[in-house]
Amino acid sequence: MERRSRKEPIITLIIMIIVAAVIVSWLTGLWSCGNGKKNLNEQKKLSIADYVNSVSVLVQHSNKTSINFFALLDKIKDISREELDRSLSDITEESKINLQNAMEMNPPANFEVAHGFLKLVLDLRTKAYENFKPALFNALQDVQSDISITQITDAFLNMYMSDEIYKYFQEEIKNAGEKLDITNLAILNSKVLKDNSLIDSQNVSKFISDIKTVANLKERRGLALINNSIEFNPKIINEQGDYMILANGNEISVTLLVENQGNVTEKNVIVTMDYLTENNPKPEEKTYTITSIDPSEQKSVTISGFKAYPGVKCSITIEVKPVQGETLLTNNTASYKFMVEK
Repeated sequence: MERRSRKEPIITLIIMIIVAAVIVSWLTGLWSCGNGKKNLNEQKKLSIADYVNSVSVLVQHSNKTSINFFALLDKIKDISREELDRSLSDITEESKINLQNAMEMNPPANFEVAHGFLKLVLDLRTKAYENFKPALFNALQDVQSDISITQITDAFLNMYMSDEIYKYFQEEIKNAGEKLDITNLAILNSKVLKDNSLIDSQNVSKFISDIKTVANLKERRGLALINNSIEFNPKIINEQGDYMILANGNEISVTLLVENQGNVTEKNVIVTMDYLTENNPKPEEKTYTITSIDPSEQKSVTISGFKAYPGVKCSITIEVKPVQGETLLTNNTASYKFMVEK
């Protein structure tokens, strides 16, 4: 049986105060734009139908954002801090856009109170996501941990209150419809807090501790050359044994992809190319620097300026220099033999 939190009576009181404030503000004319029951014509029916459909879209977006949020937390052991940061920012931005769309809507007469509840629901959810990310990263870095845990608990509490207030929104939609003799008006359910126990700071503290002990959250670093991505200029026109035959030209350039296979953004990655001909056993080397490459990102690298020697056997060796902590090095280099057509 789920343990009932001692906070719940206080939370319920807060919610009732908020609900009363919404209703009072409407009754005093802050949101109201119509009086009494009116006969419905087709235009009004269409207006109500459009409103309910538009609200349904907002609620679906809000539900999806919550699903993405908790799915992200569930896979936190498999992603980097950079990806966690980026994904939480995207989720916050999605919620902000959804709230803004709700703010810009004009509800039909008699639906002002319901819409006031909806805006409050989406505002609470947006604040939850917005406050969660900085608090989480402070907790992970042991910066003001106690304060951060309280802030994270408050974020989950905002989600919980939004779920409770959403019930009033559903009820008010139904009541508004019944006042207009629409007896079947309903809106889909919405519950964004996956686990109500997260409004307890002790459970949040355990949640943070679990994240800190996940080994996979540590840096995983590794770069790779994508062998089948290589392109020569002049282009390859044929093959002869182990050698690729390039079209005639005066200068050789090579383009290929480098991939960041780790979970850390890498800076100033060095790629080198050694150019060797049978007439000159001393290799000529050129380098290229990738300023920044994010996890799972591929970046195109072009190295040029090598003189072509038509009819001469040549080879190149390309290497992306390993970064500190990289363990798999077999995919950092690639070698190719070629001759330029006479």
